[in-house]
Amino acid sequence: MDLRYVQCPYCLKPFEEGDDVVVCPECGAPGHRACWKEVGHCLYENQHASGYVWEIPYSKEREEADLKAREEEAARKRAQTFGSGGRDTRPDGLPFDNEYGNYASYTTGDHGEMRPTTRVIGPEEMLGDFRVREYGEVIQANKNKYIPKFFLMDRTKRTFTGNFAALLFPTLWSAYRRMYGLAILLILLQFIVPLCSLDSVVEYYSEATALAKQYVLTDAQDQEAAEQAMADIMEKMPQPPLALQINHYIILAIHLLMGMFANTLYKRRCEQLLAKAKTIENDDARSVFLKRRGGTSILAALLAALILYTLLNLLVSFGMQRGYGQEMAEATTKAAETATKAAKAAEEAFMSFWRK
Repeated sequence: MDLRYVQCPYCLKPFEEGDDVVVCPECGAPGHRACWKEVGHCLYENQHASGYVWEIPYSKEREEADLKAREEEAARKRAQTFGSGGRDTRPDGLPFDNEYGNYASYTTGDHGEMRPTTRVIGPEEMLGDFRVREYGEVIQANKNKYIPKFFLMDRTKRTFTGNFAALLFPTLWSAYRRMYGLAILLILLQFIVPLCSLDSVVEYYSEATALAKQYVLTDAQDQEAAEQAMADIMEKMPQPPLALQINHYIILAIHLLMGMFANTLYKRRCEQLLAKAKTIENDDARSVFLKRRGGTSILAALLAALILYTLLNLLVSFGMQRGYGQEMAEATTKAAETATKAAKAAEEAFMSFWRK
């Protein structure tokens, strides 16, 4: 029985830790053993017949002490789970600071219940083998968005979280985050199958280009005729080769997998850079290393976009050149014949003038 801030009903002195206390077997009222022996009976003996049960009286000091104890216990649990660097939100619900992001957590209510809250991530908290501020030195831009996701993966042992930018633009995102090896791998995966089956791909684009040219040159007098011409062309349009069909699914898989696992790959990249940085003894050199190897690069993203655009246009242009190849050859032959005739006529005219 917790008798803090409770008075002995006999001597009216507060119970203290270590006091010899006895409890009435009928109503449960406590008292010092010496006081009980002196009086010889329970002070509430005349109320036992009515079923009286003694209860701990209200005390403002006791209530404040209980509240403080609950707050200390909640802080201890948060520190045990998340580390001592985190801070809770302010009374108005807004975070004190979100430089490294906010993390969904729980706090203990007045009656011991768990309440959801938003906990601000502190710079000195441990995230795996490294501190949050160290991750921030590598991530730099948008670190308050990536670090909470890293926390979620680390605390829940999940292997993936969503990344919308990587879902839409996996290659560009990888290059932008300076993961150049991953960006090169994604480019190769997107074009390796078409390049290995280049003849069938070029043949497909060649036939498609020739049919598209027929539609452009169609002498349609009205909208209905134009639509009919388009329908006729589409019926003749060749089926994409197996290489392009396989490549379509490869690209789809790249987008889906990067959307799910991009943050996991990025977290590992950050850990690799931090592990290398730990081997650098000079603080300034270590800071320069993380600044150069971490962060983002718009130039790298633009270069990756240029490479993708160039490779795609090369495949299409090969097909277009083959589609127009025969026509260009005929035009070149006619031009050569015309030039030969013109040169011969000029030579005859010159000789005739010379003879005169």
